[in-house]
Amino acid sequence: MNIYFIKSGYNSYGGGFKAPFTHLGRIISDRFEAEKIEFSFQEIEIQLAIFSNKPKGNNKEVYTNWFNKLPVYYRGKSMVRVTLPIFKNEEDLNDIFKWIHEAFEIIARKKKKDDVLNAERMKEVLILLETELNKTDLWELDKKYESILRQETIAKRLKERTERQNRVIENKRLIYDLRFYYRFENIDKLYFTPYDHRLCNKILEKLRERKFRLPDYTHIYLSISNSFENALYEAVRVETWFAYGVAVLENYTDYENKNEKEKQRIVFDLLKQGLHDIAKIDKLDMDVLNEVLDEVEQGLMK
Repeated sequence: MNIYFIKSGYNSYGGGFKAPFTHLGRIISDRFEAEKIEFSFQEIEIQLAIFSNKPKGNNKEVYTNWFNKLPVYYRGKSMVRVTLPIFKNEEDLNDIFKWIHEAFEIIARKKKKDDVLNAERMKEVLILLETELNKTDLWELDKKYESILRQETIAKRLKERTERQNRVIENKRLIYDLRFYYRFENIDKLYFTPYDHRLCNKILEKLRERKFRLPDYTHIYLSISNSFENALYEAVRVETWFAYGVAVLENYTDYENKNEKEKQRIVFDLLKQGLHDIAKIDKLDMDVLNEVLDEVEQGLMK
């Protein structure tokens, strides 16, 4: 069971609770599972619609009419959504649990005859959880769940890489794009500029000239960080038309002290490392890849 809290405003949607309430949906889900509270769907989305004074004229009338009809309940094939009207952001746990109790009360009222939900037991569990959390260090609990979710994400990424490595698939798709992404603590978005974009473009151009082909995606993204786990964690793949290679630069703070030639070499080595990583996983044409990398590397020495 996945439980999400999503905020929405006028012409805006997205974002959940701030720390230390970030992982409250997962905490509730874990407690339901431990107490064997079952549902006839796999996902619950609780949308918190924050009242806005932004709309003007006819828009204000339309928006106000919509807001006044809240709360709204929607049930799909494997999910439910409850949209609640709220007038302020969360300030404490009591605020949040008022919304939680209201949302799950609506879900209980909308229960179908053949649903497995034990509504009374669900309510009891939520009340007990609220009491428990009021006596808990929520910041420590938030850190604990941050660590749990991080390890689960990394394990999921490793599993996906293994599945890709073990599959049998023909490389039929011409490469379309090559991008260089990095995530380091206290490092801005232009840290590797201009060499990241410049070298990506050079390598991509030569790969396309040689009709370098990929299996079931057309874009290669490279995830760079100071450890393999960090790079893998940041390699968020939400679509199938791109895939990630991973590269590591441990002493990243030394980069800014290098001269321009050294900086160019570091970026090239990261690109080479990331491209070799994805090539090994997806059984890409290593001969063509190395030929292109050798050509670009020769250009660095001029």
